[in-house]
Amino acid sequence: MPVTHVFLTRPVGRNGEVPGRLQQVGMVVHELPALELRPLPRPASVPQPAGYDLVVFVSRYAAQRYLAWLREQNARFTWPPHTLAATVGATSAQVLHDAGIIPHSSIVHPPHDAQEQDSEALLAVLQARAMVPRRVLIVRGTQGRNWLSQTLAAKGAQVDLLPVYERVATRWTPKQDKAIAFALQTPQHCVFLLTSSEGVQALAAGVRRLGLMAAWSQARFVVRHERIGATLQSVLAPGSGEDARQPSLCRPDDDSIVQVIQAVAKPAAKP
Repeated sequence: MPVTHVFLTRPVGRNGEVPGRLQQVGMVVHELPALELRPLPRPASVPQPAGYDLVVFVSRYAAQRYLAWLREQNARFTWPPHTLAATVGATSAQVLHDAGIIPHSSIVHPPHDAQEQDSEALLAVLQARAMVPRRVLIVRGTQGRNWLSQTLAAKGAQVDLLPVYERVATRWTPKQDKAIAFALQTPQHCVFLLTSSEGVQALAAGVRRLGLMAAWSQARFVVRHERIGATLQSVLAPGSGEDARQPSLCRPDDDSIVQVIQAVAKPAAKP
């Protein structure tokens, strides 16, 4: 039976237990980051959460960087009780809990079992709490989706954006180039996990550089959101096959990622 090759394209250190769990069931796992996260230098004056009703973190890394900045400025920093700390995904909220300085009652995020973990899901949670923030700080990368900031501003909030990192396309090593070229000799036995639209674009650029777009379009794909699937369609169209244009959807937690990848791999394993 052919071996399934799984390519995890999240940044380094973001794959959790997924590699080990997939290896345990006989899959060959490649950690092939599409993007590299680079921290930005701390500004002279970091916006303080006390000046906001709501601070939103778009990712775990955004939360880590911002909290690090606050501690660098004041080692005894404590989170103000009137300020909510929110994440657009449930898994990202663990960083806030682990920090030990934010009251759990002040941490807001979509439910763990919610199919969508995004800005729309977070806004629904805020609306259910009748939360109408007047001042909002969104902690993010230098680039990102503006839907939440625009929506909150349209509702009358003053919204400030704070970039704490940048995402740049990863330049793969010769060893990684060889690994993807070898695996794509049988693309129907390759599964790619795609977790951001920007990552899809960066991954496609790397594959195109290797001259492997035709083979890559016949691989199988797992995406974390329908918008990422739409980006994939735009990259692969019009020459992709039906499977490539209809990726499978997973939630961002490790359990869902592993389960969906295994389900996607099963049809490919059939002779």
